[in-house]
Amino acid sequence: MTSPPAFLVVEDGREYTDRFERLLGQQGQRFRFVRAGSAAEALAAAAAGGLAGVLLDLDFRRTPPHQLIDDGGNGAAAHADSERRRLAAVQGILILRALRRAAVSLPALLFADLDDDGQVGYLEGELSPLRVVPSSVGLQEIAGLLDRLAAAGAL
Repeated sequence: MTSPPAFLVVEDGREYTDRFERLLGQQGQRFRFVRAGSAAEALAAAAAGGLAGVLLDLDFRRTPPHQLIDDGGNGAAAHADSERRRLAAVQGILILRALRRAAVSLPALLFADLDDDGQVGYLEGELSPLRVVPSSVGLQEIAGLLDRLAAAGAL
């Protein structure tokens, strides 16, 4: 029997991981989820291999400052408070950029409500393969995206 496809969930809490495990992981072990709470943890998990894709939250405001990274992928603890708040608000994007710089080409879903279609298009192009998924997307549609990633490795 083969193991269900595993997805890396990068978030500052446990909401996505718990919800996905409870609602998508238990359906005959359809999917497995590996949680990372920081860029360092995400890079380590990706390096370990065996993943079908990456699922990222956008906002990491609960993350301790020493675990945040800046636009260049460096630690953000030395930045001013206002800059750390900005970095926390887009940490999911910064972590995905760090993964891409480390040659992690896994397809990714970024869970974010972005009002600017131009920004969505830019991010999806820059960090490809990426799909920005708004909160209006339901769990069944997310499960369909995960099925596609697991089967074809593509969005």
